[in-house]
Amino acid sequence: MAPSYFPLLWESTGDQWWYATPIDLAAANGLYDLVAELLHHDTNLLIKLTSLRRIRRLETVWDDEAQFEDVAKCRSHVAKKLLLECEETATGTNSLIRGGYGGWLLYTAASAGDLEFVYELLRRDSLLVFGEGEYGVTDMFYAAARSKNSEVFNMILDFALLGKDCGIVELDEGGGGGVFKREIMNRAIHAAARGGNWEILKKQLLLVSASQILSYRDVQGCTVLHSAAGRGQVEVSTHMA
Repeated sequence: MAPSYFPLLWESTGDQWWYATPIDLAAANGLYDLVAELLHHDTNLLIKLTSLRRIRRLETVWDDEAQFEDVAKCRSHVAKKLLLECEETATGTNSLIRGGYGGWLLYTAASAGDLEFVYELLRRDSLLVFGEGEYGVTDMFYAAARSKNSEVFNMILDFALLGKDCGIVELDEGGGGGVFKREIMNRAIHAAARGGNWEILKKQLLLVSASQILSYRDVQGCTVLHSAAGRGQVEVSTHMA
């Protein structure tokens, strides 16, 4: 059932501003027709709807699952219908993906744990797993971890590990496949910790030796435990401590 209420007012450190817009409200409730109508009147609203910076702020509200348990699924429903609406049968392409919104589509699908939608997007373009625009591969791992769907997480991980065979060399400057795999695993493990998914994280940690766990650090030099604790992930922190 779609949420019947969604706060439009964002509060932080005493300051208040209107952050969530009507298109956020419509997408959070799965109201595709309203989203389409708003985009018809102002196409710039698509930038707001797909902004990772805005989504990250709003996710702190959606984490209240007692009120907003279906928000991710509702947004995925809207994203899927937008994808279908933007199909170009004459050229066999999709204007939404061609416009650079593929990263948002995959992040949204992964956040909802929609395995079928994730596969459809990666079937169209396997490199979407590495993100597009402001989205990156770490964001995809994080979204999948938030969804609590291990199948989605594993699919994204599998496609990411195939990156070295698809011309992705930015993560592997040394030229060795082992370096690339370690970097991808490092990002996946930290994303699972930040996403608060202990079951997924536990499976990933089983793939590495106990002596290696402390060597997996993010770009700030934080350990996996730091990543979990920094996001207030009590369950993960308790098991890691």
